[in-house]
Amino acid sequence: MKLRRVICVNKIRPFLPVIIGISLGFSMSIVRMPISHEDCVHLSKDNVDRKLNSISRSKESMNDPNNPNAPFETMSKEEAFRYRKDRDFAPPVYDTLEDFEPRIITDPALLPKVDFQPGSNKKIVRPRFISTELGIREKLVSSIITSRNTFETLGVALNKTFSHHMKKVIYFDGLMKSHSNLPPSASGITLVLHPNANPVHILYQTLSYLNSKFGEEYDWFYITTDQSYSEGDRINEIVDHISINRRLYLGNPMQYEDEIAGTVTYCNMNSGFIISRLLLIDLVPGLDRCLEDMASVNTLTPDQWLGKCIKRITKAAVDCVSEEEGVVYHTFDLKNAASNFDPETENSDAFKNAVSVSGVETPEMMYLLHKRFSQIEIDRTYKEIVAIQEEIKELAPKLPKGEQELSWPIGINPPFKPSNRWDIIVWDYFTEDYTLTCPGEVPKCELTGVDKLDIQNILQTAIDRLNEKYNPKGLIVEKKKLINGYRRFDPQRGMEYILDLVLNVIVEKEKEEIEISHRVNLLRPLSQIEIIPMPYVTEAAKVNIILPLTRDERGHFENFMKFFAKVCLNNDENAALIIVFVYDPETAQQIQDNDIFAAQKELLKTYEARYKKDESNSKLIPWVSIKTEIPCQLKIMDVVAKKYSTDSLFMLTSVAANMNLNFLNRCRMNTIQGWQAFFPIPFSQYNPDIVLKNAPVPEQIDITPSNGHFDIYSFDEVCFYNSDYMGSKTKMVASMGDRNTDNTDAVETVDIYDMFVKYSQLHVFRAVEPQLTRRYIHRNCNSRNGDAIYQRCDRSNAEGLASRTQLAMELFPDDSKSKQT
Repeated sequence: MKLRRVICVNKIRPFLPVIIGISLGFSMSIVRMPISHEDCVHLSKDNVDRKLNSISRSKESMNDPNNPNAPFETMSKEEAFRYRKDRDFAPPVYDTLEDFEPRIITDPALLPKVDFQPGSNKKIVRPRFISTELGIREKLVSSIITSRNTFETLGVALNKTFSHHMKKVIYFDGLMKSHSNLPPSASGITLVLHPNANPVHILYQTLSYLNSKFGEEYDWFYITTDQSYSEGDRINEIVDHISINRRLYLGNPMQYEDEIAGTVTYCNMNSGFIISRLLLIDLVPGLDRCLEDMASVNTLTPDQWLGKCIKRITKAAVDCVSEEEGVVYHTFDLKNAASNFDPETENSDAFKNAVSVSGVETPEMMYLLHKRFSQIEIDRTYKEIVAIQEEIKELAPKLPKGEQELSWPIGINPPFKPSNRWDIIVWDYFTEDYTLTCPGEVPKCELTGVDKLDIQNILQTAIDRLNEKYNPKGLIVEKKKLINGYRRFDPQRGMEYILDLVLNVIVEKEKEEIEISHRVNLLRPLSQIEIIPMPYVTEAAKVNIILPLTRDERGHFENFMKFFAKVCLNNDENAALIIVFVYDPETAQQIQDNDIFAAQKELLKTYEARYKKDESNSKLIPWVSIKTEIPCQLKIMDVVAKKYSTDSLFMLTSVAANMNLNFLNRCRMNTIQGWQAFFPIPFSQYNPDIVLKNAPVPEQIDITPSNGHFDIYSFDEVCFYNSDYMGSKTKMVASMGDRNTDNTDAVETVDIYDMFVKYSQLHVFRAVEPQLTRRYIHRNCNSRNGDAIYQRCDRSNAEGLASRTQLAMELFPDDSKSKQT
């Protein structure tokens, strides 16, 4: 027995730690388990007080017939659920968080009843914008209190110096009649006229208007007068650094003694003030009561009346303050300035830090203040750049190995590194008079227009920077001549310049003049990207596809129709096609006996019979014919535009284009009536005879460097609205009529792109479009269309043959290939 016991112990010994651990775990769990009953809960003194208050409220509401939860408030939870099961009442409502205990209900009879009927759910209407759905509000609305005497002078000056810094600016006045004979400079100003000319009433109606129109969209409201200059960037900086969850009245605090309210602190409206959205929401419902106090309305200024009203409504919880969360609202009053005050020379801290300058009496002073504050902001920006550069220099040694080398300028992206010789960005050579980068095949051309202005500006900038560097050393640098100049555009950095200059350096102490050669490197960096608000558009618009077809393009028509039927007709796409058969005078005379488009018209009848669903007389794919010696886009659109309403969306295309559903949606989204026209840059296929040799031509064109290229000289595809076309065409004809008696020939030298650029206010959106591919077609370029159109057409033909490598292989084939041939 003893031996058996020893053997058992030896076998169990490896498992003893596990057995002991499990035993200890169970023992500790039993020891720490509270001995309680479901109806017995340990409550602290605070919990008891809250429970007693809850019970007292429950007794008061038990006999309330309007309280559906009254029977539950004195029952246990099980009784409450049984009571609800019998009477189909709502679940009990507990007064405090301590009263709530989460419970998983497993009995289906205890679950709340939901009346679910399939198909009864209403369709969810999504908001137009993501910001609306997420409840994202804008930051600031700026309100300017103006008057009939100052609107056309100070109001216009303030608008020119202030509005382009702000998201939304509105002017308010209290005239019964609208302003008449406003100057052209006042165009574009939003002016709201109130029905009462009393200053207090104007402020009251302005606050009510801001709350009703923008209370749910904006967080802050800035109110000032047009006799005060406001520094827009600093106001935006203030609201960007203050929390929106507070009732804030920020400005220049002033006080007065009121017989009833006592000491009232208010913000001077001439210096401008900022009100938070939360304070405005609390304030507006009580403004009517403040307006009933006629003594205040007649004896107080608008800002004093508002300060008293805020104190009354908030019960003195909110006063005007000049500082919040470390942000200070600095102001400067010209009435307290010296008699010889000059903005150009004023350097006091009170002036340089001011958010607003009150007491402006003339538009000239408004512009001088704006010039001075702009220079102050530029100087501060340069100091910040220098500070950031010094910080980058200090951090550079701490970077990992291989990343410690700093690029020039410090803080700007390093230059683009090409992966192969085709990615190298070439430098353009220039002097002060000419450049070697010219359109076409011209080796040398004169610097003109914006290119000449750009070179002049960069030369002056180089001399200014050299003087900033060497003037403290007693040297004056003057430009004598530009020997060589180089520039290139780096997409990661901006425009880079290299200037080889001959300089005259004057030494002030020794009064000597030295001529030296010096190389200067400059960079015009890419500015901060700006998001431009655009009108709302959808993908529901009908696209009217206009296809001109000439004599030489007939062979590609069948392939075009296959793509159109596959994309539009088979899918019931909201798009319509109209064909324009373009005859020359010779073929037009033979149309009865020998119609060159007879086969194409028969093909349209085939599609008509296959896809037409109703018995209406209208054609599924209508077509028209025109006769012209020189085909051009404007002549074609003049015929088509008359047949459609002004709100029709057109897509002018070519027979080489492959129809694509995604591109139709791009056309809808990128074309905005009265705002924007869309000129896509298509991916054009190279000549298959060169690229593919004897291989079959694929139906789909893959976007690869060996298959084709994005043709920047192609303007055959364009999306625009009929109203925009007709308006631009009217302006063009009127402009040409003043200079040319025969408009017909002039119209032939202008395409739709040139017309929109020169004779409309539309945004011309030109972008690479990977969803638009074009099969290879050799264009027929006509010199009678004008030099610009002819050169674009000729350049498109030349670059559309093949890539450089493929053309080189054609000119210099391998020895093996030459032997085989």
